[in-house]
Parts: sequence; C-alpha cells; structure tokens
Amino acid sequence: MSHFVECQTEFRDPQALVAALIECGFRAEQIEIHDKAVPLYGYQGDVRPQTAHIVIRRQHVGTGANDAGWQKQPDGTYRAWISEFDAGVGRYKHRGESARLNHKTQNRIRQEYAYQIIERQQRARGRSVSRERLPSGEIEVVIEGYR
Repeated sequence: MSHFVECQTEFRDPQALVAALIECGFRAEQIEIHDKAVPLYGYQGDVRPQTAHIVIRRQHVGTGANDAGWQKQPDGTYRAWISEFDAGVGRYKHRGESARLNHKTQNRIRQEYAYQIIERQQRARGRSVSRERLPSGEIEVVIEGYR
C-alpha cells in the first residue's frame, strides 16, 4: 500500500487551482470542490486519514490509483496530498513518467496556476494576455496594453 506524501504549496486561489488542473488534463466534472474537507480514499477504497477541499477521485487519477487532494491550511495555502504511487516516487519510482501526477505534471500544475493568477490580474487591468508553451515545457506569457 502506498502512502500519501504531504506537499506544501503556494496555491491560495481555489478557482485558479481548479483551472490549472483542467489545463493539465482533468475534466471539470472530475474535480470536487468542498467547503469542508472530505476524506481521501486509497486504491482499495479504504478511508485514509487525510482530508481535502479539492479532490480528484482515484478512478480519474488512474488504474490502481489513490485519491489526490488539496487541503486548505489556516494560512490560506493548500497542502497537496498525492500518493507515492500516483507521483511515481519512492518505491514506485519505476512508474516515473507513466504516473498521472508525476513530478513533471506537478510542475505543470504550478505553471498553469501561476498563469491563471497573472491572466486574471492583467485582464482586470484591461490588458490582453496570451501564452505559448515552449518546447522546453515552459510557458511564455505576453501581456499587451500597458499605458
């Protein structure tokens, strides 16, 4: 049985986090948003002690997967709960790139989250925002309309 790895993040905006997850391939209907944290489940349907406010259930993460979740902390940030199996780390390192929430995907979620925040802030200022994904995987952001 894999265990959940706790990852502190800088995510503070739940709408931007959900939008980032959608940009990374999850469908909106696969993402649960809760006012009160709900339990996460392991790959065998067992209730885990971890809880989260934003949840992707195991059937949407992959075969033999655990739930993934982001739990709001008292300081307003979100703690990510992603199992070693689903991240392809620890004794599950052999899964590497095949793991749905591997290191590469987690980095992309962070990039997409940052883009969502930048886009919202700049559009509120009347500026246009566009982006291009570079071959390196990085996002190039172009902001137009500075006065």
